[in-house]
Amino acid sequence: MLLNQLLQQPSTSSQMLVCDPFRVPDKEELVKEVIGLANSDADGPRYILFGINSAAMEGSGTVGIAEDAMADLKKAHRLISALIDPIVHLAFIFDRINGKLVGALEIDGCDAGPYVVGQDFSEELARGRSWIREGRELRAVDHAGLASIGKTETEEKPDELYIPPPMSVGFNDQPDCKVLEMSIPDTSNPPFAGEKQKVTEPSSMKKAIKDTIETMTTQILSLRPGYQPDMSDTAELRETKTLFADADNHYFYEEKALQLNLIVSNDGEEIVRDIEIELGFPRLPDFDVADHLYVSPFDKRSAQELKNLGYPKVEREKVAIMVRNTIGVLAPDSPESALRCPLRMAVGPGMLGKKLAIHYTLRGKNKQEFGKGRLKIIFGKEFA
Repeated sequence: MLLNQLLQQPSTSSQMLVCDPFRVPDKEELVKEVIGLANSDADGPRYILFGINSAAMEGSGTVGIAEDAMADLKKAHRLISALIDPIVHLAFIFDRINGKLVGALEIDGCDAGPYVVGQDFSEELARGRSWIREGRELRAVDHAGLASIGKTETEEKPDELYIPPPMSVGFNDQPDCKVLEMSIPDTSNPPFAGEKQKVTEPSSMKKAIKDTIETMTTQILSLRPGYQPDMSDTAELRETKTLFADADNHYFYEEKALQLNLIVSNDGEEIVRDIEIELGFPRLPDFDVADHLYVSPFDKRSAQELKNLGYPKVEREKVAIMVRNTIGVLAPDSPESALRCPLRMAVGPGMLGKKLAIHYTLRGKNKQEFGKGRLKIIFGKEFA
């Protein structure tokens, strides 16, 4: 009876997928489609139909599938259930219509989403991956996009009663790494040191820069007293000084900068959303954090292109440098980088042998604190 009702409208939508009747989908395709339909913006059960020509109406498009293919599909739905987190209710129904075997996989109880791959199965079905079906389109969803799908226990509990799951924060791709040793970069050869001393004509200075620079983007003038030519303040000279400053900035804050990223791991058993991380660095001589990506004066990328790289928000306060970034959704046992774009740290020789403490705080919805701690960098070697 149910199959006959479904056949009255055999078209792919956010609630129903009509599979190609001339081939049997593999397990990876089915897992993706089940997750996509379970995450879709639809009410009630969702269905995947087999053995139907979606171009035809009212049963006249019944193509049917072989008995052994139907048996394989019935076995496959048990594997699919084991691969999806949280649990989604699946049932396989079948019947003969116009003498041909047709079937449907029913997906019910889709109120606990978002749904993701619960365990590593293949490169395509890695743990934490997710999709959503929007009409005829099946779209992959990243962790940030999961925040807009469904509701979790996190959202339903009042903030004051909610106890967040345990989380780990570490360096690079190791949540358990709390201490990192880094080498001091050699910044003894900044761009155009000789040219700045020798060249006095604005046109010659500009030519020297253009002939010599290949890539550049950063400056930490506190690390090295900058040379300022004693010349008249013409527009051309101001432009030339800007080129020199941009070259210095690229050198110290990009070319010679130490890049840093952290990783955050959800060690609990439920998905959490709206996660933000806040990092606090001390203000120290011979140490600075770039507040944006510094580019070469000859870099042709637009400001929007650079913004799309996702460098975190950096604010220099009186006693600390604060870094803030939105992580979004954290699935269990699926560590995520704390920063989309690694942080750039400019470090001078005065930091050799010193330790730097980084204080971190994880926050959730309404800025509720999810955890805090401290990491440590040791600048134990000279010249990276």
